[in-house]
Amino acid sequence: MASGSRRPSKANLKAKPGKPTNITAQEQKDKRKRTLSFRRTGVSAEPTAVDTTYIPKVVPKSDDARKRIKKAIEKSYIFRGLDKDQIKTVIDAVEEEKHRPGDVIIKQGESGLNFYLIEAGSCNVYISKNQTTDPVIVHSYSSGDSFGELALLYDAPRAATVKASTDCILWAMDRGTFRAILMKSTSQKRDLYEEFLSNVPLLKTLDAYERSAIADVLECEYIKAGASIIVEGTPGDKFYFLEQGTAEAKTKGQSVMKYGVGDYFGELALLNNEPRAASVIAITDCKVCYIDGESFKRLLGKLEDILQRKKSEYAHATAAIH
Repeated sequence: MASGSRRPSKANLKAKPGKPTNITAQEQKDKRKRTLSFRRTGVSAEPTAVDTTYIPKVVPKSDDARKRIKKAIEKSYIFRGLDKDQIKTVIDAVEEEKHRPGDVIIKQGESGLNFYLIEAGSCNVYISKNQTTDPVIVHSYSSGDSFGELALLYDAPRAATVKASTDCILWAMDRGTFRAILMKSTSQKRDLYEEFLSNVPLLKTLDAYERSAIADVLECEYIKAGASIIVEGTPGDKFYFLEQGTAEAKTKGQSVMKYGVGDYFGELALLNNEPRAASVIAITDCKVCYIDGESFKRLLGKLEDILQRKKSEYAHATAAIH
């Protein structure tokens, strides 16, 4: 049960001398929207307005295809929260695409026409920093993942190239359907968590694509002071970030570690496939964001070495008790 680097709550930060402080809340909100995490790849526009004149698109398909699409949708967190009518609209509208290894599905710099959901296969994401350097792989997608939403959300050129790395079956959603069904919920969630995740020390080594993938699967809950977030000895199925408040880890009734905004906990049980090694109790009212165990392994795999090294901190903290 490791702790990330501590940092002050944004609410406690003081304005620097000589800087104007008479900025309205709306101006601050607008500024956050303009400085998205994807500024590294050139996407810095505000989300375009949802299309209220949308006429649902219907692409004929077999019952088998509809079942396959529904199964693929159920794997993808970006569709979580849609009602039955919206899911039907998505199933009606998407079109099947099949790609061979090496096929370019979207190309950096081009206009975005579709959003893609992967039913089977895998794809690699490439980014070119400039025209004189070779593109580098920054991320990989597999079954249940989706991509292509950035250009549609922000009406901007593609921020990266995506190529099939294996034989792939994709479902392509047109711009109109995406904007009508997914744009509002996706944009709101990204805006809500982008700044918080970019300031979590553990995630500093992740690129913007990887942090956005985490934002898509985050779920949050509010915990009252004195209530348990994690209970010692229970199975571990979630990895937590502390977004608001303070908490502490306890074992055998004694406090062994304290957590503040931006810290994380709950990884030991997931890494070791063991019951929770300690309880975590809210000291103040808290807001925690969590990732389920499956997403933890899929999205945070490259951080496992860092997480494993943090185990020693917890072992040292509990040595005196045991």
